[in-house]
Amino acid sequence: MRPEFCFFETDWGFVGLVGNNHRVSSLILPLPEPTLVIQSINRAWGGKQIENPRLLPRLQEQVKAYFAGRRIEQWDCEPDLAGCSDFTRRVLLAAALIPYGTVQTYGMLAREVGCNRGARAVGQALKKNPLPLIIPCHRVVAAGGLGGFTAPGSLQTKKALLQLEGSLNRLQQ
Repeated sequence: MRPEFCFFETDWGFVGLVGNNHRVSSLILPLPEPTLVIQSINRAWGGKQIENPRLLPRLQEQVKAYFAGRRIEQWDCEPDLAGCSDFTRRVLLAAALIPYGTVQTYGMLAREVGCNRGARAVGQALKKNPLPLIIPCHRVVAAGGLGGFTAPGSLQTKKALLQLEGSLNRLQQ
């Protein structure tokens, strides 16, 4: 079955989703133009996907609500991590459990997945996260600060997401 995609507008810009039925394989964080979202999806999926504006309608509504400032505790979708290594999958699934409005350090997450000195390895796994927000990698920070973030907008986006969730001020105290 060929993957489907959609893009839609939020208060922060245009977001893209790739998936099928109830499973989501990719989420593109907000970009200023729909063409940029489509280009990003095409780069990742090679143009093999089919547009379906009605893809994952409940998830679309949740993403819109999130960027409008509403607290979302549980995403209405099943993450598809089939393309990830076992270690990356373990890290991503552990990161998915970090509650809204809280943060964990890379080291804490490494210990949680049984890799006691693997903070850098955890960072590399999070870098491959195809589902930001659903797997909230922005909630993983360095012991002494924000750490990194590879999504469009880099650390500014990470800061904005943490600010939206109310955890940036606590982090800076």
